[in-house]
Amino acid sequence: MTVKPETRLWKNFKKLLKGGDYIFSRLESYVTPGFPDCLIFHNVTGFFTVELKIIQSNNKLKFSTFQMAWNTIHMIHGAPVFILAGSLDGRYVKLFSCAEMRDLQAKNIDSVPGLYEGRLADLDLCSVVRETPKLP
Repeated sequence: MTVKPETRLWKNFKKLLKGGDYIFSRLESYVTPGFPDCLIFHNVTGFFTVELKIIQSNNKLKFSTFQMAWNTIHMIHGAPVFILAGSLDGRYVKLFSCAEMRDLQAKNIDSVPGLYEGRLADLDLCSVVRETPKLP
């Protein structure tokens, strides 16, 4: 059975979270369309969400209208919301603030500034989340 790329990204992300004092849940919500894939808590950062995305062959990300709306309204109100984009081969990830969502849908992801890029195993998620400025 073939594992979908986003499922593979989740499994690798879960390994990172298990090693870092996080409480996390992967959510599939049909009741609240657009709700991010992961709800995460760390005692240093508090709660935050992460939307998992696979980088498409055109080097862009796709978001549904519901994802755009959910993440935008929460970001506007100061909630820490992030997007973790992974390559199809699983060797590279790039983490973004949700403030970059519109640019990510319209532009090549290399032209959009990220909070982290590199190997998933090297991502210090707690530090990145803690150091990300909150929007007013």
